Amino acid sequence: MRSLRYIVLLLCPWFILCCEESFDWKTEGLEEPLLVVEALLTNEKKRHQVKLSLTRDDLAQTPEYVDNAFVFIHDGDTSTLLAKDPDQPGVYLTDSIRALFGKFYTLFIVYNQKEYFALATSSFGAPLEPLITSETEDGQLEYVYQESSSPSMTEVEIRWTDLDESSDPDIRAYYYTLNVIDINKVFAPDKEKIIFPKGAQVTRKKYSLTQNHQDFLRSLLSETDWRGGLFDVAPGNVNTNLSEGAVGYFAVSMVSTDVSQVE
Repeated sequence: MRSLRYIVLLLCPWFILCCEESFDWKTEGLEEPLLVVEALLTNEKKRHQVKLSLTRDDLAQTPEYVDNAFVFIHDGDTSTLLAKDPDQPGVYLTDSIRALFGKFYTLFIVYNQKEYFALATSSFGAPLEPLITSETEDGQLEYVYQESSSPSMTEVEIRWTDLDESSDPDIRAYYYTLNVIDINKVFAPDKEKIIFPKGAQVTRKKYSLTQNHQDFLRSLLSETDWRGGLFDVAPGNVNTNLSEGAVGYFAVSMVSTDVSQVE
């Protein structure tokens, strides 16, 4: 990886001189909006969410949520109809369930007289690495992310205003360990540092990733977190495992969780 950095840095002046070109970013409206699906099952025993909305032409627009769909999850033995959450637009809830490692789950959605589906399973989950922080010059703490030994997504929530885990965190951030070599990843813009006071509570959730889930996240990060670096590519479509007419992703992950109060 270090040699790759050196090679690319040597080529940087040539790329900058020869490949600089301005362009207008234009978006074209779709004849018909696509269904956007956000769905994740984990081994946590709880009511899991499936979120539905429609694509929009302008990122500044308020999402149009879908509240009149039928949503089912099939676990290989039985199919369960999800309940519409009366308090959150576009959200459908399972019963209190726990996804099992190695089992295949199918998401079925019926909306606007059309049917959509996606199939997903999980990879094996690995334990969390030890929590590491470093002290700043003014006596606060900085969170230090360690890449894991296996592909994963880590959600970090930090609270100090209210330590109740049901409260909204003061800081929420996501970190990724992906089994890919990507020039956009190597030269991505620096991630903002997470600084917090001593005595804060740090909650970490580490989600296992299958290869297909990695491919989705890689394409998503290429359009978001990794954009703005030296080697941006032309914008493209984000991967999906949904059937035609829908975008987004349906995933199953094994989760490792820990909670620490850092002094």
